[in-house]
Amino acid sequence: MKMIKPAILGTLMVPAFMFAAGAANAEENTTTMEATYLTSAPEGTFHADALTGNQVRSSVEDDEDIGTITDLVIGEDGQIHAVVVGVGGFLGMGEKNVAIEWDSLELTKDEDGEDYVITVNASEDALQSAEEFKREQ
Repeated sequence: MKMIKPAILGTLMVPAFMFAAGAANAEENTTTMEATYLTSAPEGTFHADALTGNQVRSSVEDDEDIGTITDLVIGEDGQIHAVVVGVGGFLGMGEKNVAIEWDSLELTKDEDGEDYVITVNASEDALQSAEEFKREQ
């Protein structure tokens, strides 16, 4: 009988320890990190308004303006996947949106070094012929 009591007691203790460990892990998973803050933009970064509203120029058509950036497509990881460019039309009428992948764009600074010049290796006709981007949300 002496052997049965420790075995029974051990059998009862293991689930109790497992429950306690599980409860501790559940508490650890519910904690959140405290927010951190910036006082200025880090070097090598820019604001979204440095892109939206700006013209996209064609590197194959002598840097002619071929559309205006109207929106950004950003992944959950925070990376810009594409810019949405309004092309064609007049004063916004008859314009269509085309999404150009981020890697297809070239960003350079203007002569003053303050604003970005955004170029793509495509013509205005190519953008107007591209399939329209339809925002799902």
